Amino acid sequence: MVPVTAQRRRASPQARQEVTQALGSIRQQQRDARAYAEVWYQALRAWETSETDRVKVHYGPAKASTMRVVGIGNYSTSGTGQGGSFWAGVEMVHLPNGLHRSNLVGSMCSADPLLSEIHRGAGIASLLHHSGQGGWAYPRDRAQAYATAVLDLAVALGDKQARVHAQALAFAQSARTISVESQD
Repeated sequence: MVPVTAQRRRASPQARQEVTQALGSIRQQQRDARAYAEVWYQALRAWETSETDRVKVHYGPAKASTMRVVGIGNYSTSGTGQGGSFWAGVEMVHLPNGLHRSNLVGSMCSADPLLSEIHRGAGIASLLHHSGQGGWAYPRDRAQAYATAVLDLAVALGDKQARVHAQALAFAQSARTISVESQD
């Protein structure tokens, strides 16, 4: 029997090129996810609102009660209100995937500590590194946590692109680093 020794195999140039292209694609997905999270982050920080067309709200007389009131005094069990209507505007917040009711988005933000900070105008100025060369702002873990929170909100608000970017971000966080070493 011939002893087997560990030997490093060199990948063929074609295999190295395929790996490099695949990693480049993954890196591009991660850059796109960072950029998309930044767009949502800045939209939430800006909190630009507008009022929709006014809607007519109708209210009517109270319905007759089926409850029997027992006690001292006179109680009315039938509706005696006049009813009527009024015009009301609905405040909408501008987000990357369209207009959403600001009270709904505000309550969703209030339910998450990081989103609540953004909604209050606190938090970091940007998720992206200030140099513009890519990467996360300092502290990196905090920027990634904000990105995850805003992309989760975007998914909850029906943004289909955000789902793809949230998956790329989750992959990047679990993989932590991706590197390619040349074996030439």
